[in-house]
Amino acid sequence: MIRVLIVAKSEADAAALAEMAAEDDRFEIVTENPDVVLISGLPTAQAEPFDAPMVILANGAFDPEQYSATVRAHLPGDATPSEIMAAVVAAAEGLFVLTPGQAERLLPTRSPRRDLPRLVEHLTPREIEVLRFMGDGLVNKEIADRLHVSEHTVKFHVASILGKLGAASRTDAVAQGMRRGLIPL
Repeated sequence: MIRVLIVAKSEADAAALAEMAAEDDRFEIVTENPDVVLISGLPTAQAEPFDAPMVILANGAFDPEQYSATVRAHLPGDATPSEIMAAVVAAAEGLFVLTPGQAERLLPTRSPRRDLPRLVEHLTPREIEVLRFMGDGLVNKEIADRLHVSEHTVKFHVASILGKLGAASRTDAVAQGMRRGLIPL
């Protein structure tokens, strides 16, 4: 059970948030010792400091230096109930929540995938599977056992992968596979 303290600019906002939280059995509305503080409709003025993680619902720019270090999420005032509740759960777990716009501002402007030359020929699904096993550090015999094919077939796939990626070695192929998003991290 996540204990939630609601702080709102108006009683109507507080009541709406309390009703939303009451519909989910993971939450209990409290007036003290919260696990998470849900703040709604506050202007950019300094928020009351809380020791518990805070989720702030407010439109406009957000200046984290005006708030305490416990802010874990700043959502727009029109966030959906599911977005708000997900942010509360994440904050209770010690996670930070970013909207897509906030994430874009934090991510590098250049994508490593854009800097790579285009492949002349795309890898087949089987070649991607072999590449991922290579990324796991498996040798050809181990890959062959996992795929129920001959070691010769795996060697053929590895040679094809090296050629299509223009890689000089298995290690280079794995590194390129990671940069291209073919091997999940």
